[in-house]
Amino acid sequence: ILEADRWVATTELPVWEVHPEVSFAVLLGHPATAPKKTWSGDLERRRALAAAGLDIDDFDGGNRAAADDVLDAAVVAWSTHRLLQDEARSFPERPDIDPATGRAVAIWA
Repeated sequence: ILEADRWVATTELPVWEVHPEVSFAVLLGHPATAPKKTWSGDLERRRALAAAGLDIDDFDGGNRAAADDVLDAAVVAWSTHRLLQDEARSFPERPDIDPATGRAVAIWA
């Protein structure tokens, strides 16, 4: 976190905090019903991603990526798309603004 904070202080690029489980809750319309490392949790998340246009069934991460990490990356990409389209939600709904950086303090999905 400290390394990311130092980088954020040096960039003009927009930076948002995204949490995969918050993103999945928004995508699903409710919190996921099973942990992502279970068969049911994996399937629930894959189906939600596919319904949103992100079919990852043919992705081959080889031995470099765990299945739940691929799910997390895909839903963060979904949230990023929503952010860039100005469709994302923030938690809290009205985030505080960090006076030092001028950035909204929130998790986005």
